[in-house]
Amino acid sequence: MGLVGAAGCEKLMGAGSSTSKAAPVTEPPPIMPSRPVVPPTKILAKVNGKIISMRDVEIALQDRKVGMRALGGTWQPLTTEQLQGLLDELIMAEVLSQDSVARGLDRKTDVQTRFWYRFRNFFSQEWLTAQQDTLKQEVSEEEVAKFYEANKAVVFREPERIRARQLTVDSEDKAKAALVKLLEGVEFVSVAQQMSSHPEAAQGPMVDQQWIVRGAAITAAREENNVRRLDPVLEQAAFAIDKPGGVSSYVKGMDNHFHIFQLVERQPSRQKPLTEVADVIRNYLELQKLSEKSKALRNKAKVESFPDRLTGVEQP
Repeated sequence: MGLVGAAGCEKLMGAGSSTSKAAPVTEPPPIMPSRPVVPPTKILAKVNGKIISMRDVEIALQDRKVGMRALGGTWQPLTTEQLQGLLDELIMAEVLSQDSVARGLDRKTDVQTRFWYRFRNFFSQEWLTAQQDTLKQEVSEEEVAKFYEANKAVVFREPERIRARQLTVDSEDKAKAALVKLLEGVEFVSVAQQMSSHPEAAQGPMVDQQWIVRGAAITAAREENNVRRLDPVLEQAAFAIDKPGGVSSYVKGMDNHFHIFQLVERQPSRQKPLTEVADVIRNYLELQKLSEKSKALRNKAKVESFPDRLTGVEQP
């Protein structure tokens, strides 16, 4: 479109002039990546002289592996027959690609636009990958240690946490009856199964895996799995239990239901050592440097933007 626009401007400026026309200003063709040189022993097929290599198949396999994992599947190496099928797919893709160009599809404006959209995104990702490899060498152990010391009191302090069984009923009378049974020595799980509106909260994965932290500490624990918080009234009752196996009194929550807790386990607050969080810090510092580099490139680039024209964008 840039070439068409340039030529159009030249015609417009020369309209009505009796002088000879100046040569149109054109831009040099964009530099496209050349096809790689492939050793003969790595060639798997040729389509009208165009090579399909072992590396092509490896990239296709990697794409399939990523897709499989994204869907929650387990990747299994392909059999020889399946690899042959994959090679046949790549051969067909090359055949269709060559025919598309022969038919002139590469000269259609919309095809060109979509091609350069993908071209832009592809090399943007390649830039990120190349920078990440470089940044691994740029973040020093001293930087990691300095960041840890500056943030350890808040960011890298693990808050106190508990695991607790929970019994929930919809009336105070039921809560009193349940508490009496518990004080008489009836097992918490048994009472919950008989009386709780949510008996599953008294046993199973929730109790075995999920930790409860105080509301003020939830930010520090937000990146962890299986961490939840209670509303402030319930939180106070649950954390007030002094030893595992102990139960709270019943308390009315924000859901207008009555709750009783039994403490399963308590872990006190602790300071995470540098050795435990060094990789997390390193990744964060790498991302910071990556952001700085991309912003520097943006500031250096000559950018012309016309956001008022966004109203003309057609949305699906």
